[in-house]
Formats: sequence, structure tokens, C-alpha cells
Amino acid sequence: VGAGTPNAMPATGRDAYINGNLEIDGRIYGGIIYSKSIIITNPTSASDAALWRTPVAITIVAIHGVQVGGTNIVGTLTECDANGLNPVVVDSTDMTITTSNVNDDGSLSNPSLDAGDYLGWQTTSVSGAVTRAVITFEYTIN
Repeated sequence: VGAGTPNAMPATGRDAYINGNLEIDGRIYGGIIYSKSIIITNPTSASDAALWRTPVAITIVAIHGVQVGGTNIVGTLTECDANGLNPVVVDSTDMTITTSNVNDDGSLSNPSLDAGDYLGWQTTSVSGAVTRAVITFEYTIN
């Protein structure tokens, strides 16, 4: 266990550096962790779309979400092909996003996206008049 690794977050609490990788709450992160947020306004159960094209191969390491208005939005990130079609879920368990931060279930079933693929969102349901949902994902470059 080391005391510091360049280009990574400092270790605190149960976090530790192991063989140059950062372990946070049992998840191993190698190298630099990047973060992007997607805002979906006035989501409905039909709010499924490709949202961001990755120029390089990436691995998603965590997903977070929070929403404003209404009760919740249920859904998950998807990996779409180079045309933004044929979505495959990143996490086989939907997230129920509420007005407090929600994290993924800790086990992503399909976290890798190929260079040139799109990342999308698949909405399962929306309860109440949700005005916006913020989906943040963290990833490493392969």
C-alpha cells in the first residue's frame, strides 16, 4: 500500500493504493479516472437515446444520479454501436434515481465501450413530474 500515486485521488478511510491502482470501497481503479455528466430534461419513459460518442475505448467504473422534481426516474446507461443504435445495458440492474445522490449497484455487467461507440440512456419509468435528471459516470481510458 503506497502513500501517493500521481494522477489519482488521495486515499482516505477505506481507500488504498495497491500496485499503483486506487481501490475505493472494494473497486479497483487503474490510472486516471475521468467523469462526465449528462442532463436529461423533462424525462419520460421514452427518453432513450444515444448521448455521447467516445473517441477512445473506455471502461465505466461507476455511475451516479440525482434528479429534480417528481419522485424518481428509473433506468440505466447503455452501450450503443457506432451509429448510436442497438443499445446494450451497461448495468443489468436499473438505477432508481431520486432527489438524493444514488450510486450504481457496484457490479457493472457491461462496462466497456469500444472507440467510436455511443453511450446512451435507457429510461424504464418516470414517477411524477421530474424536471431534470443528472447522470454522472466515471471511466478510465483503456
